[in-house]
Amino acid sequence: MVTETQTTQIRIRVPARRMKKVQRMFDEMGTDVTGAVNMFLAQVERSGRLPFDVAVSEIPNATTRAAMHEVDEMVRNKTPGYASKGAFLNALKAK
Repeated sequence: MVTETQTTQIRIRVPARRMKKVQRMFDEMGTDVTGAVNMFLAQVERSGRLPFDVAVSEIPNATTRAAMHEVDEMVRNKTPGYASKGAFLNALKAK
């Protein structure tokens, strides 16, 4: 049986420059890397998710935004649709 007082050791690789910077920041906060990692893990355990949003920049990306704009223009201008998949593919080939 695992109890609250038992611990396990983890090892992670972190760029040295980042480590120095965050160690100074944690010192100012009155904690250390171990304390910060434990806080992070406690939040994950408590909430069942990462305690911050993870996202790729520019969602939607420029290509997707352009396509969305194109569809908006088609709707606004009442551009006719295509009668079939073949008609659509022929229109694409014509471009």
